[in-house]
Amino acid sequence: MALGIVTRGRSELEKLRWLAIVFRVDIRHRIVAELHRRAMSPRDFQREFDGGSVSAISKHFEVLVEHRWLRRVGPKPTGMGGHVETLYRAPEPPYFEAGSWAVLPYSLRLAWSAAIVRATERELRVGIERAILDGRPSRDLSCVQLILDALGWEIAIRALDSRFETVFEVQDDAKVRVERSGRELKKMAVLHAGFESPWEGRPTALARALAPVENRRVPLMSVTERMAPLLADPLSMGILDVLNRDAMSIKGFHRQFAGEESEWVVRHRFGRLKKLAWATVVEEVQRRAVHEHIYRATRPAILDREPWDDVPKAILETEIWATFERFSALVDEAVSAGSFDLRDDRHLTWSIVSVDREGWDIIVGEMEDLQALLRDIEASARKRIDAGARPLTMTVALAAVEAPSGILMAP
Repeated sequence: MALGIVTRGRSELEKLRWLAIVFRVDIRHRIVAELHRRAMSPRDFQREFDGGSVSAISKHFEVLVEHRWLRRVGPKPTGMGGHVETLYRAPEPPYFEAGSWAVLPYSLRLAWSAAIVRATERELRVGIERAILDGRPSRDLSCVQLILDALGWEIAIRALDSRFETVFEVQDDAKVRVERSGRELKKMAVLHAGFESPWEGRPTALARALAPVENRRVPLMSVTERMAPLLADPLSMGILDVLNRDAMSIKGFHRQFAGEESEWVVRHRFGRLKKLAWATVVEEVQRRAVHEHIYRATRPAILDREPWDDVPKAILETEIWATFERFSALVDEAVSAGSFDLRDDRHLTWSIVSVDREGWDIIVGEMEDLQALLRDIEASARKRIDAGARPLTMTVALAAVEAPSGILMAP
């Protein structure tokens, strides 16, 4: 099959299949995200998050252990007649690594980013409100636009990636300190974002070519559950990759890209993509005595204003809220212009970690250091731009607030 998505490295496709195990059921995603922060038994998880009976949750734990998403870390005495429960931990959080992210078709990246943006804006608003109403300092969010060249972009993204990984290292250190001191951990939400804004308001030619059709009729499923069947199936991914770039019929795709498969197999995949709202019919044509449907990939309608509903006046008048509105407006602009997910090396992570007071201060300090580093990167890039390098604009947003929930999402 002559599709770029399938000819990429096998390891990336295997990672996507592995991730599909977690994405297939929402509760598995929650289990892995939560157990990356702390050890829990199935009964611990059921008691805190519900999600069904202990036996049903235990079955999900067993599947995740089988596929190496969880590992057993030891017994937990319950004090109930000598009964012992097993504690589990997740070695890593459920997110896309850089290589597997690059394999995703454009419209899947858009859908995943939309989910992160929605969760980020809703929870960031709650964190900001709590900080303001509690009278805490509100230097929790920054949003700047940097003028960079290609080299500057690469260096800045590496810096964002590195700081994202540091957050989880700080969490591990905090757990050690708490075990010794007996103090409590607090959940902290950390935003790292670096994406391309349109230069002078113009999308690139590639962005214009990658123009999925907006689809507001989305099944009542989470984006993870909608993505899972595709991540485990290279043919569906290949179809969607093509439909992002061109409108095509089932017969046309079969003839050009999947001649070794039966037409029935291809037709089945198109049907599933339509059912899951990843593809839609944009035209019906008459070819001889046959009506053919022409399909195109879809993109989510993400430009809503949910985070701004019923905002108290005391919050609207603060500097941090103005920064929050600026961040959201720049996201909207980039999505509308097609530049937000055009690059596969953009960075957008919303991470929930458990830290002590020292860990909190370390993460905030790392963000301040990162802001200074980014200014130095921009200064060097501007010199190269003056010498003839092509400019581009990166929007960078950083935040650290008290976490309203336990959701963890990251590409």
